[in-house]
Order: sequence, then C-alpha cells, then structure tokens
Amino acid sequence: MARAAAILVDCLVRHGVDRVFCVPGESYLSVIDSLYDAKSIDVVTVRQEGGGAFMAVADAKLTQKPGVMFVSRGPGAMNAAIGVHVAQQDAVPLILFVGQVAREDIGRGAFQEVDYGRTFGAMAKWVFEIAEGAKLAEVVRRAFHIAQSGTPGPVVIVLPEDMLDDEVTTAALGGGPVARAVPDAAQVQDIAERLKRAERPILIVGGQVGLEEGRAALRAVAEAWQVPVALSFRHQDLFDNKHPLFSCHLSFNMPPVFRDTLNEADLVIAIGTRLGDVVTQGYKIPEAPKPRQDLIHVYPDAGELGRTFETTLAVAADATATLAALARLNAPEPPKARAAWIARTHALAADRMTWDWKSASDGVVFGNVIQHLGEVVADDAVLAVDAGNFSTWAHRLFPFKASQRLVGAVAGAMGVGVPFAVASALREPARQVICLVGDGGFHMTGNEFSVAVERNLPIKVFVSDNRSLGTIRLYQERDYPGRTLATNLYNPDFAAIAEAHGAKGFTIERDDQIKAVVAAALAHNGPALVQVKTSLEYIAAYTTMTALRKN
Repeated sequence: MARAAAILVDCLVRHGVDRVFCVPGESYLSVIDSLYDAKSIDVVTVRQEGGGAFMAVADAKLTQKPGVMFVSRGPGAMNAAIGVHVAQQDAVPLILFVGQVAREDIGRGAFQEVDYGRTFGAMAKWVFEIAEGAKLAEVVRRAFHIAQSGTPGPVVIVLPEDMLDDEVTTAALGGGPVARAVPDAAQVQDIAERLKRAERPILIVGGQVGLEEGRAALRAVAEAWQVPVALSFRHQDLFDNKHPLFSCHLSFNMPPVFRDTLNEADLVIAIGTRLGDVVTQGYKIPEAPKPRQDLIHVYPDAGELGRTFETTLAVAADATATLAALARLNAPEPPKARAAWIARTHALAADRMTWDWKSASDGVVFGNVIQHLGEVVADDAVLAVDAGNFSTWAHRLFPFKASQRLVGAVAGAMGVGVPFAVASALREPARQVICLVGDGGFHMTGNEFSVAVERNLPIKVFVSDNRSLGTIRLYQERDYPGRTLATNLYNPDFAAIAEAHGAKGFTIERDDQIKAVVAAALAHNGPALVQVKTSLEYIAAYTTMTALRKN
C-alpha cells in the first residue's frame, strides 16, 4: 500500500521528469510532501502561477518533453491558464496538475471550486479529474502520451485533495517512446520530383523541426536541393540567418514586399508548421483557400492538413524524419532560374539586417543595442524574447544561428521573457542566457527575476523602456491618430529594482554607453539587468511615429 500522492511523484520520476514548477497550495499539500523525498526532481518555487506556467512551457520548448506545473485550486489554476493557452498556441507539451476540493464537495460550489473541464476544455488536449487514487498511475501515463502525440499541447489533470491521500496497491507507471510518423517512400519521391521541376520553390519551416537533428536535416535539404528557407514566427533560430539560402522570418506587420515576393513561388513546401495566420501573413502566403502554386504540407497531425488550404500533397509525418529522408536522395542540378530566385528571396532579410546606428532625441534606438548584441553574444546563446514591438528589432537585426536558441511565445503573450529566461538558465546552465523584454512585459512577470537571484542564475535581462505599451500605441497612431489613451506607462527605475533583488543593475541612456554597458553586464558573474531608455519615435523596426502620423 502507498499513498496516491507518492505514486504520482513516482510516476513523474519514471517518466523522466527532473524539474517541476509550482506555487505551493493546501489542495495538493500531500504531493509537496512526497516531492520532499524525490531527490531527482528539482522543485522550483515561482512567484506567481502565470510566471511558473511560462517557465514550464519554456522547459518543454528546450527539451521537447512535457513541462510540468503544479498549482492549487481556483486562483492558482486561473493564474496558470495563460500557460495553458500558450502551450496550445505554440504546440508545446505541458502537463498542469491542479489541486481540487475534496470529492464529497465537488459540485457544491465549495471554496475555490472550479469546473476545470469547462474552463480548460477548449484549450487543453485533455482534462481529467481523478476520482480514485487507484487510477492515478494510469491517468498520468495517458496524460504524458496525449501531451506529446500528434500536435503537442497542454493536458490538465485535476487532483481532489482527499484522493491524494488514498492508500492504493497499484504501482507507478512510466512511459514509452512516442510514436513518430514517417513519410512513405512514394511521398518523399513525390516531393523530390516536384522540387526538381520547380524554378521558384520556398520552404516554410515551423517549430516541429525541433532541435539539433531537425536543424541539421533542414540545412542538408536546403543546401543539397538549393531551396530558400522562410522561418515561421518565433522560430528564427532554426536556420542560420546569414546563410545565402535564408529568406526571411515571417512575423507580424512585415512589409508587403515579403508577401509579394514569396507569392511568386511556384512551389511551397510547408514543413513542421500548422500554417497559421501569422506565418502565412494573414493566409496570403500561400493564399487561402486555394493557393496560387502547388502546396506540399508536412505535419504529424493529419487533422491540420487541408483544413485551411487546398493542398497538392498532404504528408502526415514528422518534419525531421521527412527532411532526413529527402536529404538522403541525390539532388539534381537545380534549374538555371533558381539562382536568381535564391538571390531575390535572400535579399528580403539581408537588405534589412544591414543597420547603421540611428540617433533619436527621445532616447536610444533599441535597434542599436540589438545590432551590437548580435556581434558579441555567444554562438550557443539562448535568447528569451518577450512579446511587444521592441522584439521587432530582434527579429529584424539579430543574426540568429542554428546553434543558438530563440525561446519566445508564438501565442504573443506578454510577460514570457523573464520566466522563459529563468527556465532556460535552469535547463542550460552552461549557456549564456539573454532576455529581451519590454517595460510592459517586465511589469507583468518581472517578479520572477527573484528566482534568478535565489538560484544565482546568470541571466542578462535587457529592458526596453520607452514608457509605452508600444504595440497598441502603434495601432492607435495608425488607426486612431491623435487619440492616445491607456498606452502610456509610468515606469520605475528598473536597474534599481534589480539591485533591490540583489542583482546587478545597469542603465543605458546614450548611444556611447551601449558597448561598455553591454560588456560589463555580460561579464558580470550573476544575474544582471540593463535598463535601456529607448526612443518612442523609433517604435518598431519597420516604422517610426513620424511615418505613422504621415500615413
């Protein structure tokens, strides 16, 4: 006989879980007690459940295995809901364990009771409330399988607090390997034949390509078959951005020339992406529902294939396995017109990555800082990038390498930056971790910086402080000129906040401080924060306030 809570923790160990994030709560206190004896699991106490859920998502992005978060009932679960949404949007495996009221009180409107099936049903792949401790091991095993299968995503497991104290005879269960769908030889040959004939092909590549194996296969295919590569939103690290076959990063508000150029392709191969609205630039690359050109869509979840676009060839298979199979074929000489196409598509990004520092009267242009960071950060650095207009500078100017990692939220959730950086430093202690965050995003989850100080994680946080919620301010200036409301921020001294936490704080107020401050921050042996007092005039990488007002 064993307590159900102990069986749960043993299941986590058997599934290879070595880290969980939590805010402790009385509704799963027996699990916390059982974790006390699980020396192989690092328990990270976060400052708020939303930040912890972001950390679990980042951990999953870095490992390609489910991130694990424990929260208490009611308020704890609601705070963590943002992580469930990001995991669903980003196709990331996440398991959220939620404490619940006692079984006899369920349905009575008890203190902090929530119907989690109704609450998370539209976001999670599976929501299950465990009524019997004897079923716990089976449910946990299924949760890990569901979270990783098909399109990865979040699973919510609800734990009535008295169930966790059941004495059970069932043993803990581990998990097996997740089946990886591979393309059949005929499909690979079909892709090869179409690629051989195409004069203007483009690869649109998404996050399912994954880690080192997928990146190597992608490069092998691109180089052997001479195909330009366009990367999906917030997956800019999958392919070297200075490689002559790199085309562009498909993000928000890209100049029309990106859409117009890529739509001249005569073959689109979308691989490892669901082809959502951002990567397709509003379902225009290719055009929905009927593309102008042949579309080959490779994704492991058949339900995503043909759902939005009329597809010439739908391949329900793993992206890396498909790329590896294609790389093993002998690639012929490309058509003569291919070279000009490669040059045109590469120019989309290459012309815009060239940057001469700009001066502004109202602060430092954040692009100046990003351009310098691109010169000095480590070749294997991890960059945790928050959401906001400040990030357009990173996506335009930072020359990502496939040896680096970009950890950002496709879902566009503000506040991921600091939690993502903390989780990255925990998971990759030997790598340099850089956090890029706006003032609005730091206000949301900057309290998680204290976890970095507690653990002495040497993350370097760069806060773009333009005293504005920049993305919405840009839209206001564009759509409702002269009617600014609710987007101005009153900001504290962020560098002083870092010092108050026990970290090192720096400030950049002028261009001539950039290189020295960056060098000092990167050299600091511990967590550091750099407050960059940035220009609001240069509100984004592709426009200015003056240009918005003129238009």
